[in-house]
Amino acid sequence: QRSVEWSGRSQVSGIVVRPIEVSPTIFRADGFRFYFFSREEPRMHVHAQSADGEAKFWIEPAIELAVSYNLRDKDLSKIRRLIEEHEDDIRAAWNRSAEVLGITPNGLWLLLDDTEHFLAFEHFPWFRDAPVRAVLHVERPQPHHLYWPQLDVDLHVESITHPEKYPLVSRPSA
Repeated sequence: QRSVEWSGRSQVSGIVVRPIEVSPTIFRADGFRFYFFSREEPRMHVHAQSADGEAKFWIEPAIELAVSYNLRDKDLSKIRRLIEEHEDDIRAAWNRSAEVLGITPNGLWLLLDDTEHFLAFEHFPWFRDAPVRAVLHVERPQPHHLYWPQLDVDLHVESITHPEKYPLVSRPSA
């Protein structure tokens, strides 16, 4: 197997994919982009970036500056205020994270809540011949719900953790 970066044209058969986008934007405000890097570290935090510089703030146990680069005190105060105003959004984004880590000939690896899950194509056939870009684009609108919008695939998290409870059933159309 070889590692590749997603090109948008490849199919999932036999390659391991490393997603390019690993820093989802939570929100933008006052010239700042607020985001986090997936799997960077377990302690909840958020990054803020502008054209002038960037900063990292801890969210837990309390909102506090971790590190900054090239930002003035005035900018850091504004960032802190914005983090306080959007704290619920930041926490929700952190807790909803889901990421496809890799695709193999037999299935895909999915990271949910710091736990890796293997989705075998035999149990999840919708992903077998799907374009890589579509497989990588997973959303988690609710803690128990995953959605692949380009494939129109909705999965309950329990169907991943316990696929034996959700057997595939085919019914002939009338």
